[in-house]
Amino acid sequence: MNELKKTANTTKKRESIMDGAIKAFVIEGYEKASMDRIAHHAGASKRTVYNHFANKDDLFQAVFKRLLSEQERLKNISYDPNKTLEEQLALFADAEIFLVNDPNRLALCKVLTTVFIQDSELARETKSKYGPPHANLVSWLKSAHEDGRMETPNPRLAAQIFHAMIEGALTWPALFQPCQTDEQLKPLKEDMIKTYLCRFGKNI
Repeated sequence: MNELKKTANTTKKRESIMDGAIKAFVIEGYEKASMDRIAHHAGASKRTVYNHFANKDDLFQAVFKRLLSEQERLKNISYDPNKTLEEQLALFADAEIFLVNDPNRLALCKVLTTVFIQDSELARETKSKYGPPHANLVSWLKSAHEDGRMETPNPRLAAQIFHAMIEGALTWPALFQPCQTDEQLKPLKEDMIKTYLCRFGKNI
Protein backbone atom coordinates (compact mmCIF):
# COMPACT_ATOMS: atom_id res chain seq x y z
CA MET A 1 0.00 0.00 0.00
CA ASN A 2 2.83 2.42 0.89
CA GLU A 3 4.49 1.69 -2.45
CA LEU A 4 1.24 2.46 -4.29
CA LYS A 5 0.85 5.70 -2.36
CA LYS A 6 4.44 6.65 -3.15
CA THR A 7 3.88 5.99 -6.86
CA ALA A 8 0.67 8.04 -6.82
CA ASN A 9 2.45 10.94 -5.11
CA THR A 10 5.30 10.77 -7.63
CA THR A 11 2.84 10.82 -10.54
CA LYS A 12 0.95 13.73 -8.99
CA LYS A 13 4.14 15.72 -8.48
CA ARG A 14 5.28 15.00 -12.03
CA GLU A 15 1.93 16.21 -13.37
CA SER A 16 2.11 19.40 -11.30
CA ILE A 17 5.59 20.11 -12.64
CA MET A 18 4.31 19.71 -16.20
CA ASP A 19 1.45 22.08 -15.38
CA GLY A 20 4.02 24.55 -14.08
CA ALA A 21 6.07 24.14 -17.25
CA ILE A 22 3.01 24.90 -19.39
CA LYS A 23 2.36 28.09 -17.40
CA ALA A 24 5.98 29.13 -17.80
CA PHE A 25 6.03 28.35 -21.53
CA VAL A 26 2.80 30.28 -22.12
CA ILE A 27 3.51 33.29 -19.90
CA GLU A 28 7.23 33.73 -20.51
CA GLY A 29 7.84 31.93 -23.79
CA TYR A 30 9.79 28.72 -24.24
CA GLU A 31 13.22 30.33 -24.57
CA LYS A 32 12.87 32.45 -21.43
CA ALA A 33 11.20 29.77 -19.33
CA SER A 34 14.10 28.62 -17.14
CA MET A 35 13.94 25.65 -14.80
CA ASP A 36 13.84 28.19 -11.95
CA ARG A 37 10.71 29.79 -13.40
CA ILE A 38 9.16 26.39 -14.06
CA ALA A 39 9.78 25.42 -10.43
CA HIS A 40 8.17 28.70 -9.34
CA HIS A 41 5.03 28.11 -11.41
CA ALA A 42 4.87 24.50 -10.23
CA GLY A 43 5.18 25.48 -6.57
CA ALA A 44 8.15 23.15 -6.21
CA SER A 45 11.85 23.42 -5.53
CA LYS A 46 14.29 23.44 -8.42
CA ARG A 47 15.79 20.24 -7.04
CA THR A 48 12.41 18.53 -7.15
CA VAL A 49 11.97 19.56 -10.77
CA TYR A 50 15.37 18.09 -11.65
CA ASN A 51 14.52 14.90 -9.77
CA HIS A 52 11.74 14.32 -12.31
CA PHE A 53 13.15 15.91 -15.49
CA ALA A 54 16.78 16.14 -16.60
CA ASN A 55 16.33 19.46 -18.40
CA LYS A 56 13.86 21.79 -20.06
CA ASP A 57 13.90 19.80 -23.30
CA ASP A 58 12.77 16.70 -21.41
CA LEU A 59 9.95 18.72 -19.89
CA PHE A 60 8.96 20.05 -23.30
CA GLN A 61 8.77 16.50 -24.69
CA ALA A 62 6.73 15.33 -21.69
CA VAL A 63 4.26 18.19 -22.08
CA PHE A 64 3.89 17.50 -25.80
CA LYS A 65 3.43 13.77 -25.18
CA ARG A 66 0.73 14.40 -22.58
CA LEU A 67 -1.20 16.69 -24.91
CA LEU A 68 -0.86 14.21 -27.76
CA SER A 69 -1.96 11.31 -25.53
CA GLU A 70 -5.09 13.20 -24.50
CA GLN A 71 -5.90 13.83 -28.14
CA GLU A 72 -5.16 10.23 -29.16
CA ARG A 73 -7.66 8.93 -26.62
CA LEU A 74 -10.34 10.95 -28.41
CA LYS A 75 -9.23 9.47 -31.74
CA ASN A 76 -9.65 5.89 -30.50
CA ILE A 77 -12.79 5.45 -32.59
CA SER A 78 -13.86 2.11 -34.00
CA TYR A 79 -16.05 1.92 -37.08
CA ASP A 80 -19.69 1.34 -36.17
CA PRO A 81 -22.01 0.18 -38.99
CA ASN A 82 -25.02 1.20 -36.91
CA LYS A 83 -24.03 4.88 -36.72
CA THR A 84 -24.10 7.48 -39.47
CA LEU A 85 -20.87 8.36 -41.20
CA GLU A 86 -21.45 12.00 -40.30
CA GLU A 87 -21.53 11.43 -36.56
CA GLN A 88 -18.48 9.16 -36.65
CA LEU A 89 -16.41 11.58 -38.74
CA ALA A 90 -17.53 14.37 -36.42
CA LEU A 91 -15.75 12.55 -33.58
CA PHE A 92 -12.49 12.61 -35.55
CA ALA A 93 -13.01 16.30 -36.27
CA ASP A 94 -13.68 16.96 -32.58
CA ALA A 95 -10.40 15.24 -31.70
CA GLU A 96 -8.58 17.82 -33.83
CA ILE A 97 -10.64 20.73 -32.53
CA PHE A 98 -9.79 19.55 -29.00
CA LEU A 99 -6.40 21.26 -29.43
CA VAL A 100 -7.89 24.71 -29.90
CA ASN A 101 -11.36 24.87 -28.30
CA ASP A 102 -9.99 25.52 -24.82
CA PRO A 103 -8.01 28.71 -23.98
CA ASN A 104 -5.28 26.82 -22.09
CA ARG A 105 -4.76 24.21 -24.80
CA LEU A 106 -4.86 26.89 -27.48
CA ALA A 107 -2.18 28.88 -25.66
CA LEU A 108 -0.01 25.77 -25.35
CA CYS A 109 -0.50 24.92 -29.04
CA LYS A 110 0.70 28.39 -29.96
CA VAL A 111 3.87 27.83 -27.94
CA LEU A 112 4.46 24.37 -29.43
CA THR A 113 3.88 25.63 -32.96
CA THR A 114 6.31 28.52 -32.46
CA VAL A 115 9.01 26.21 -31.07
CA PHE A 116 8.63 23.73 -33.93
CA ILE A 117 8.71 26.48 -36.57
CA GLN A 118 11.87 27.95 -35.05
CA ASP A 119 13.59 24.58 -34.62
CA SER A 120 12.81 22.24 -37.51
CA GLU A 121 15.29 19.66 -36.21
CA LEU A 122 13.44 19.46 -32.90
CA ALA A 123 10.19 19.12 -34.83
CA ARG A 124 11.57 16.18 -36.85
CA GLU A 125 13.06 14.56 -33.74
CA THR A 126 9.78 14.87 -31.85
CA LYS A 127 7.72 13.55 -34.76
CA SER A 128 10.00 10.51 -35.11
CA LYS A 129 9.08 9.35 -31.60
CA TYR A 130 5.46 8.72 -32.49
CA GLY A 131 3.60 6.43 -34.85
CA PRO A 132 2.28 7.30 -38.31
CA PRO A 133 -0.18 10.19 -38.31
CA HIS A 134 -3.91 9.61 -38.62
CA ALA A 135 -3.56 5.84 -38.01
CA ASN A 136 -6.96 5.59 -36.29
CA LEU A 137 -8.78 7.36 -39.12
CA VAL A 138 -6.98 5.19 -41.69
CA SER A 139 -8.22 2.08 -39.89
CA TRP A 140 -11.75 3.52 -39.70
CA LEU A 141 -11.76 4.36 -43.42
CA LYS A 142 -10.63 0.83 -44.30
CA SER A 143 -13.55 -0.61 -42.34
CA ALA A 144 -16.05 1.82 -43.88
CA HIS A 145 -14.71 0.96 -47.35
CA GLU A 146 -15.02 -2.78 -46.69
CA ASP A 147 -18.57 -2.19 -45.47
CA GLY A 148 -19.39 -0.53 -48.79
CA ARG A 149 -20.23 2.88 -47.28
CA MET A 150 -17.06 4.72 -48.28
CA GLU A 151 -15.07 4.71 -51.53
CA THR A 152 -11.52 4.92 -50.13
CA PRO A 153 -9.19 2.49 -51.92
CA ASN A 154 -6.33 4.67 -50.67
CA PRO A 155 -7.32 5.28 -47.03
CA ARG A 156 -4.06 7.04 -46.13
CA LEU A 157 -4.64 9.66 -48.81
CA ALA A 158 -8.28 10.00 -47.81
CA ALA A 159 -7.23 10.48 -44.17
CA GLN A 160 -4.70 13.14 -45.18
CA ILE A 161 -7.39 15.00 -47.10
CA PHE A 162 -9.80 14.89 -44.15
CA HIS A 163 -7.22 16.24 -41.73
CA ALA A 164 -6.07 18.88 -44.21
CA MET A 165 -9.65 20.17 -44.36
CA ILE A 166 -10.11 20.24 -40.59
CA GLU A 167 -6.67 21.62 -39.76
CA GLY A 168 -6.71 24.16 -42.58
CA ALA A 169 -10.16 25.52 -41.81
CA LEU A 170 -10.34 25.17 -38.04
CA THR A 171 -7.07 24.35 -36.26
CA TRP A 172 -4.58 26.67 -37.94
CA PRO A 173 -6.85 29.75 -38.08
CA ALA A 174 -7.47 29.32 -34.34
CA LEU A 175 -3.80 30.05 -33.67
CA PHE A 176 -4.32 33.61 -34.90
CA GLN A 177 -7.66 34.51 -33.36
CA PRO A 178 -9.49 34.28 -30.02
CA CYS A 179 -10.63 30.86 -28.87
CA GLN A 180 -13.94 29.78 -30.41
CA THR A 181 -16.53 27.51 -28.81
CA ASP A 182 -17.72 24.20 -30.21
CA GLU A 183 -20.99 25.87 -31.17
CA GLN A 184 -19.18 28.55 -33.15
CA LEU A 185 -17.12 25.92 -34.97
CA LYS A 186 -20.02 23.53 -35.55
CA PRO A 187 -21.50 24.94 -38.83
CA LEU A 188 -18.17 24.90 -40.67
CA LYS A 189 -17.30 21.46 -39.27
CA GLU A 190 -20.60 20.00 -40.44
CA ASP A 191 -20.30 21.47 -43.95
CA MET A 192 -16.75 20.13 -44.32
CA ILE A 193 -17.90 16.64 -43.37
CA LYS A 194 -20.72 16.85 -45.92
CA THR A 195 -18.22 17.98 -48.57
CA TYR A 196 -15.88 15.14 -47.66
CA LEU A 197 -18.68 12.59 -47.94
CA CYS A 198 -19.67 13.99 -51.33
CA ARG A 199 -16.21 12.94 -52.48
CA PHE A 200 -15.68 9.67 -50.59
CA GLY A 201 -19.08 8.52 -49.37
CA LYS A 202 -21.24 6.05 -51.29
CA ASN A 203 -24.97 6.39 -51.77
CA ILE A 204 -26.34 3.07 -50.57
